[in-house]
Amino acid sequence: MAKGDYEWQGKKRIKLNTVNALHMAGDINGDAVTAAKWWICDYVFANHGYLDVLNDVLPSGYVKGDVHTFAISRGNAAERIGMIRDRLGFCAHVRLEMMLARELSFSAMGAALYPALGKALQRGKVSAQCALVLEQLPAAYTDTRREIRERIERNAAEKGLVPASAP
Repeated sequence: MAKGDYEWQGKKRIKLNTVNALHMAGDINGDAVTAAKWWICDYVFANHGYLDVLNDVLPSGYVKGDVHTFAISRGNAAERIGMIRDRLGFCAHVRLEMMLARELSFSAMGAALYPALGKALQRGKVSAQCALVLEQLPAAYTDTRREIRERIERNAAEKGLVPASAP
């Protein structure tokens, strides 16, 4: 990995976070940063079955699920990722995967997506595209959650059930 993919944070050298770079530059707002965190959590859980939940944030009456609730939750995460992909488009999904899942720098994404362009132009184009996608992500999540909640309520009403809280 190139040294350009790392930055100094205090006295520690850490992997460059493109979302943080866009936020610090003022290209995206806090809602976009939060939505990016939701997306990567959903993506990792759906594709790899790993979910990082801190025990101190769980309610005191939390009951641990079983293999079935785990599979359902993982399927729900995959559904949200698919619905976000459908809303924003495949190209936006590829940008999200490169930026959040693969943790590529703007330079690395630019080289992969626009090999014929100069390095500065590659980086600039990708940076602008990523900012645009991240700014659309909060609304896409809001719409996706609303659509899921409405579907759950509609299905419950058709069956005469009282719906549990939707994701």
